[in-house]
Amino acid sequence: MKLITKTTLLYLLITLFTFAIGGFITFNIIKLRVDKETDFHLKDELFNTYHAIELGAPIHTLNNYRRNIVELPSGPIAETRPAFSDTLVFHKYLKRTEVHRKAVVSKQIGEKLYKISIYDLVVEQSDIYDAIFSSMTKIFAILTVLAFVTSFLISHQLFRPFYQTLQRIRNFRLQQNEPISFSKTKTKEFTDLNAFVTNMTTKVRQDYINLKEFNENASHEMQTPLAVAKGKLEILLEQNHLSNEQISLIQSAYSSIHKLSYLGRSLSLLSKIENQEFANSQTLNFSSLINQLLFDLKELIELKNLSLKTQLEEEVLVFMDPILADILITNLLRNSIKHNQINGNISVKLTQKSLTIANSGKAPSIPPEKLFERFRKSNQSGESPGLGLAIVKEICKLNHFKINYVFEDGLHLIKVVF
Repeated sequence: MKLITKTTLLYLLITLFTFAIGGFITFNIIKLRVDKETDFHLKDELFNTYHAIELGAPIHTLNNYRRNIVELPSGPIAETRPAFSDTLVFHKYLKRTEVHRKAVVSKQIGEKLYKISIYDLVVEQSDIYDAIFSSMTKIFAILTVLAFVTSFLISHQLFRPFYQTLQRIRNFRLQQNEPISFSKTKTKEFTDLNAFVTNMTTKVRQDYINLKEFNENASHEMQTPLAVAKGKLEILLEQNHLSNEQISLIQSAYSSIHKLSYLGRSLSLLSKIENQEFANSQTLNFSSLINQLLFDLKELIELKNLSLKTQLEEEVLVFMDPILADILITNLLRNSIKHNQINGNISVKLTQKSLTIANSGKAPSIPPEKLFERFRKSNQSGESPGLGLAIVKEICKLNHFKINYVFEDGLHLIKVVF
């Protein structure tokens, strides 16, 4: 739910509460005013009745369903002030009892004392309540419609700078050369937001550039001395006077340097993938790419005497960076060869929706899904640094692919869903 809609609903809730209190107050004010005006009218009727009796009008001609005059016997009864109250009187036209306002007074007119009762029909409480409720309901309905229409129009105009800022943030990339910029606005809150986002993205972008330069420099500077060390070890291995123990030590050092070099390249590659530095996405023919890579790995497959079974659909097109596509498939195929057993088997299946690679091998010592973590491997003492599947996972994450790894029926099965 949008912020403007929540604000409108909250405003309408407060308005509804205010209308309820206002309706109660209005009801009492109107009722009091109606009673007061009715009492004024009854007083006028009393004065007119006094005057008519003084002029000698017969009492029986003055009596009707709204007025009752009774002559009181002479005695100690004194005059009284007019008393007003509500009462029920049978209405001769409506043929039912209705609420009336009643005025009763004892009045000395000439030498006679009269008790005069005058009635007047008043607006009932239920009628006042119905009128107020009806009017309040209609006003609130109109207010609700106007509030939502107005909020819709305001959200497009008043919140336009916010939506523009949000779109700029969505389109922001660390790799872009120009810093993020926003349209000018006169709203203070949006100005403060834009200033904060500008400062934050500038700092993040600078940190990214520094980290990228550090990774590139560190990787380059590390590979150079490692290459020199490997070269010198290769020269040492060519010497004829070395003992078997010395050769074994040199080979161990050479293997460690090779592993360190591969580790540096792999970590650098992971950093580049996470920073989305591979932006040359294009439509690739995975069918041709897999056939080519399988041909390149033919010697490794034959070396372990592996049985290869392929089921590749033609013209399987996938949109991604070609370098990452090559790394993705190569890592999966090499992984299926490296962790296979002698005389084992490999199955490669490619459809328009997925790539599945299955290979024989020992059961993993840890849950298969854990092998996607960095430096996690089934055999912790093995030569592999445990980054191959971590790289595969990051490539799939970058391209919004789903990847699943299970071990069942003696087979390692990895499935990538495009």
